[in-house]
Parts: sequence; structure tokens; C-alpha cells
Amino acid sequence: REKIEPLLRAMLEELERVVSIDSPTFPPAGTNAVAAHFTERYSALGAEVERVPGSQGTGDHMLARFQGKCAGGPRVALFGHCDTVFPEGEASRRPFRIGGNLARGPGVVDMKGGLVTCYYALKALLRAGFKEFGSIDILYDTDEERGNPSSRPLIEEIGKGVTAALILEPARADGTLVSSRKGGIYGTLRVRGVPAHAGVDPNLGRSAVLELANQIVRLAALNGEEGSVNFSSLSGGDRPNIVAEYASCSVELRSDTQATLDAMMKSLEKQIGTPALEGTHVSFDRSGGRPVMVMREETEKLIHVAGEVGKEVGVAVTHTATGGGSDGNFLSTLRVPILDGLGPVGGKFHTDEEYLEISSLVPRTALLSGIIERLARAG
Repeated sequence: REKIEPLLRAMLEELERVVSIDSPTFPPAGTNAVAAHFTERYSALGAEVERVPGSQGTGDHMLARFQGKCAGGPRVALFGHCDTVFPEGEASRRPFRIGGNLARGPGVVDMKGGLVTCYYALKALLRAGFKEFGSIDILYDTDEERGNPSSRPLIEEIGKGVTAALILEPARADGTLVSSRKGGIYGTLRVRGVPAHAGVDPNLGRSAVLELANQIVRLAALNGEEGSVNFSSLSGGDRPNIVAEYASCSVELRSDTQATLDAMMKSLEKQIGTPALEGTHVSFDRSGGRPVMVMREETEKLIHVAGEVGKEVGVAVTHTATGGGSDGNFLSTLRVPILDGLGPVGGKFHTDEEYLEISSLVPRTALLSGIIERLARAG
């Protein structure tokens, strides 16, 4: 922490630089720019850096590898993302700014603060002469906010057999780390009806809009303590004088147990096979999702390590479950030890009021640095 404190101004300047880059998942120009920035930074630290080409319209993912003196020693992997939920032009409309203890701007804490924290944690370790380690991999992907359509195989490949996977998502607003996350299934519910003149012979038509409404009401029954369903992006029909032939909406299923999530999906599939309006056809186009990130005994061990480091750097370590997903969800099925929420403290993610607590940058960077040192150290 003493070595990191003098770097706070540089950290804030770095944060401003990357927050000022618009980086929605699509188009990929912004995420490529963020990846290029950190490619240069990690290369200067001595990492072997690879730009892994994206697919499905995403930007290139940045993979930095540090090889220590102890070949075959522990392998630690860190995961973050360059993309934000905000569109191009947002950084100009709502530029980076500091007010008191808070830094604001699009993606400031989710998760450009985490990217900056990771870089300075490694910089501090290497400057301190940390060499007695196995290997440290750092992946900055470019599509996490859209469910990792391109980077999922890469995340899973890197995650196989690691000593620990550390996720750079922000800590919760109270500083809590994340030990488990809900899984999700995302897709589009589509209805095809039968068009007809709405005034002359409406009885010959079958309204896709009406059937979609029926489906939404029936699927809403899946909401409960163990799972939830959310609908958005509704659309249907072309003109008011025609019985709607097509209608659609986005659907998200979420649960904190995989069994419940799978059961919800089976219920959805069964329901759409029996439309309320005869003559309509209902389908569900699954576009993505994440498995549940389960808290296991291995995670408890990482929390213990984090707690020991926290005592040294002045950070109280607590943990919690959360409903949002992260890169860590894909690693859970590999049964590797995962600790999430290791970025700076902040809140109001994905909104115009998103913020990062500046006072958390140094201690959280020190905490991350200490965790990496404990886990990657050989012997």
C-alpha cells in the first residue's frame, strides 16, 4: 500500500483516459482502443501480450502473460472487460469528472476502474521485485456486457487448471466482494400470427400481439423466490388496420441455482408449444446466458486469503451473492477457485449516476496486489 499511494494521481489520469474512450460492445472501435491502450501498458511491464481476434462483431481481446522464475508454479488468472453498456458519444455527453471523493463517467467503475486497478497492482508487484511466482494471465475481453458471445471459449480455456481466478468487477457499494452470482438465459420470444383486415374480416386473423401478451402473462408465473423472469423490447404489428402477423420481446430468466434455471427453461419450452390462440406459432431464439456461479469450498479458501491480506492493508473483507453475471460464471462449471468483485468500490452501475470512490483505489489495488502475491508465489 505504501508503494501504491504515490501512484494515485497517475491512476486517476489513467482512469480518465480510458473512461474518455467510448467502448460499447458494438461497434468494436472503442473496445479495440481500450485493449490497445492496455496492450501497450502491459507490454511495457514486460508481459507477453497477445491480441486475440474477436468474432461475431466484437473487438479483439487482450491477453497478457507474465512468466515468473518458477516454471510449473501456481498459475493465477485475472479477468476483466473493456466494454460498457453506454453508446458512442456518451463520453462527450457525460465526460469524466471528479467531485469530492467520487469519480464519475460512463463505465468508470464497471469496469474501467477494475482494469486500471489490475494494471497498477501488477506494476507495484513487479517494481517491488516480485519474481518468485509461476505465471499470471490477464484477460481483458471486449464483450462481457453482451454475455461473452466471442470470449467465452477463451475464458474457459484460460481458466482450466488455474490456482485461482480473480474477477475485476467492482466491489459492491459497501465494499463487499462477490462470492456467487445468479445464472441467466437470454433470448427473444417470437410469435407468428395470421394477418387479416382489422375492420373487414378480423375473425380470419390471429393476432401475434395478443398471443405474445398471453405468453408474457403465463411466463410471468415463473417469478418467485428461486427465480425471476424479465421482459423488454416489445414490438409487434406494422399498421393499425391489420391484425398483427408478427410480435416479439426479449426474455431473461435468472436464478441462483442451476437446477431452477434449467427447470424454468423447460417450463418456457413447454408453454410455447401450446399457444393460447389456435393458428399462432411461438418460438424462443436463445441468444446467450451464463451458468450459475456457485460458492464452493475453494472460494471460501480465497476469501480467507483475501481476509489475511485485508488486515495488512486496512480493508475489511466481506462477501455476498449478487444477481448480475460476470466472466466468473463461465469458470464456475470448471470448478476452479473464483473470487469476484475485486475492483474499486462504487455503485449505480449501468446508469448516468455510476460512480467510483476515489478513496478505494489505493487500498483495493493493494488488496488485489497482495492476493495475487499470496496465490501466485511459488513455494
